[in-house]
Order: sequence, then structure tokens, then C-alpha cells
Amino acid sequence: MKNYSPAVSVIIPVFNAEKFLSVCLESILIQTLKDFEVIVVEDCSTDSSLAVAESYLKKFGGRLKIITLPENTGSGAVPRNVGLEHAQGKYIFFADADDLLTDNALETLYNFAEEYRAEVVYMEKFFTCDEEPLPKNLTLSVWRKDSLVDEPTFETTDFNERMKNFLTAKFCWTPWSKFVRRDFLIDNRINFPNMKPAEDVIWTFKLLCFSKNFLRVPMPLCIIRTNPGSVMRQIRTPEQIIIFRTNPLILGLDCLDEFMRELKSFKKNPVVRLQVLNFFTLMQLDNMAEALKSLDAAEVYEIFLREFKEAGSTQPALISYLLLMTNLYRNELKALT
Repeated sequence: MKNYSPAVSVIIPVFNAEKFLSVCLESILIQTLKDFEVIVVEDCSTDSSLAVAESYLKKFGGRLKIITLPENTGSGAVPRNVGLEHAQGKYIFFADADDLLTDNALETLYNFAEEYRAEVVYMEKFFTCDEEPLPKNLTLSVWRKDSLVDEPTFETTDFNERMKNFLTAKFCWTPWSKFVRRDFLIDNRINFPNMKPAEDVIWTFKLLCFSKNFLRVPMPLCIIRTNPGSVMRQIRTPEQIIIFRTNPLILGLDCLDEFMRELKSFKKNPVVRLQVLNFFTLMQLDNMAEALKSLDAAEVYEIFLREFKEAGSTQPALISYLLLMTNLYRNELKALT
């Protein structure tokens, strides 16, 4: 088994997913493509998620690995990176523990990747379902209705066009929407930044920057659950929302800037580099919209200042910039309401 290299490695970060994990694993167990491995990365759940995963070891007949992290990491970033380190498959698929796959998903994605020699196969459509463990009602959903393809289509290789598509949020950020060649990820050192949330935005951005063959396909192969208990859907106070979204502002901007600094494309196009940073900043502010309307500028500044200090730096210039953008954003919100 040490030298076994399957066609696909399915990596599943798990934290308190006992309600849904068995359904997720069952959907993988019945895949028409059998040449796969599953890597469950258990992020110190406080429920019986680990026991659920262990109960499937025999069912998968040696194709299931379980890795238990020493302490909770707070997001899917680190578990996915750890899973990638242990993966042996030619292709990688990152599944969420509360979602499902259609029974031919892995085979379809694998065939597309092989036929088109794609580093990335991107699914533009998906199904959504209710929060029942065995979903009854499926709804066909899309990320963007205005730019769908009817057949497998390569994304443009033109740098400016790709950046334009990124800056207009043409792509779904979620890892489960992409099927990626493992050596492509490793050779380009593409992993998830250790932050929450928005780590998937930066991951997707790196895929777009490095991939030559980025294949868009119209087939819906994933079933995504609207789980109110997920990290992204938790109910938070205005202050908690701002704190939650300040984390990627502190870590994400540095990560993006460091990444773009090394690429010739951005050295030649400093305006695009600035646009990417601005886009990422405004994305976080947009997700703070309701919170920003309920707090005044002084309160927001104190939150920013405290969070930056806890991160090890006050970075007054960036804080002032964020405060300015917040005030501009607040004024825009008032004009719209």
C-alpha cells in the first residue's frame, strides 16, 4: 500500500460533523470510479466524528486514511494542507464533511482532466439541499448565471482577462468546485493560507495565476448542504462579525502581496496588483456591511487596532486605510438605504 498511487485523493477536513459525515462517506463509497483514496483529517472534534470515520475503515478496504490533528485549527485550511501532504492520488478533490457527491462525480471529473490535460477542472453548477442527513429536495444552483458554459471550455490564458474575471468574482471560491492535479499543486506550492475565512479565495487566485489549462464544465456533480451550523453561517454580533472578517484583512493581504511580488506578471502590471488587494479588502468590508452600519467609526477603529495588536503589529498605515475605506463604504451604504 505504501507505493499505491490512486487516480484520485479525496481530502475531507472534519470538525463536529457527526450528523453528516456518514452520508458524505457513503456518497464516496458508491462512486463509479473505484481507484481512489479518502483522507479524513480530524480537527479535534468534540462530538463523535472520529468514531464515525473509524467505522468506515473496513468498508473502504484500505482506501480510507484518518489523520488526527494535535489541536483544533479553527478552519479547513490546515486540515486540507495536511491531507495534501499525505495524498498519493494523481488528482485531488477537497470535499466538505457535510456535502455529498453524485455517484459518477469522480469518474466524470477524472475523465475530463485526462481528456483535456487540465490542471484544474472547475464545476460551474452544483446542487443544494436541505440540512436533513438524507437530503430529499435538490435544487440546481450556479455561481454566476451570466457566464455559464454549455460544454467543457478552457478559461482564457490571457493574463488581463483572467484577472478581470477574478476581480468580477466570476469564479466560485469553494474548494469543492475544483478538481486539481496533485503535482500541479505541489510544483507551484499552492496551499491554503492559515487564516479564516477567505482562505479559499486566495487558493483559487493562485490556481488562476499558475494554471495553463483551467477547464470549466457545466455538469453539476456536487450536492452542497445549507448547514446553519457551519462556521460561515454562525450568528455573530456586529463586533464579532468585524473581528471575523478582520482576520483575512491582516493575514490575507500580506499573503496576496507576498505572492504577487514574486510573479513577473504582476511586476509588469502593478495596477492589477493593487486592484487585487483592493478587491480582497472590499470583499471583507462587504461581508461586514450590516455590522458597519450599526457601529460608529471610533468603535470600528478600536476593533481594528486591537486585532492588529494581537496579530503582532499595529500597522497604522493599513489601519488608517481600512478606516478610510470603512467610512467610504458606510457612506455608500447610507446612500443606498
